[in-house]
Amino acid sequence: MNHPDSVLKFSLGLNGLSFDIDNQRIQLEQGLGFVDSRSISHGVIDGLAIEKMIYFIEEIIESKPLRNLNISGVAVTSDAVMTQLSELFFSAKKQISRIELEHGFNDFIERLSYYINQVAPDQLYIFTYFVFVREMMHHLRIEQIQII
Repeated sequence: MNHPDSVLKFSLGLNGLSFDIDNQRIQLEQGLGFVDSRSISHGVIDGLAIEKMIYFIEEIIESKPLRNLNISGVAVTSDAVMTQLSELFFSAKKQISRIELEHGFNDFIERLSYYINQVAPDQLYIFTYFVFVREMMHHLRIEQIQII
């Protein structure tokens, strides 16, 4: 059984990101808005925009103290955007495994225009959030995300 404190608590906002583990808090000034501003041209999310998002998100994850955290494989969040994502892609589940997330992400990429039309234009950052969560799962070896 993993030490319960080694669960990563995260919150991804437009203007900043925060990560808590083992009573250690990492606060980053660059939020989803920063990623969007460098990835999305003219308000259009396409394959190129997503590739750019992945690049900038990897830069954020790899360059910060996040890499050295001892994460138990579980991450939790109470972000409303994660709940929206779950409703859109995962039948409103409260626990999403890495495999489920990857399937949902692949579906998103294959049916990009369909999903983009499911959200309001000012809510497009939900997809930046999705890309960020996916990259976190890959780079930080997270096996499951729980919505609390």
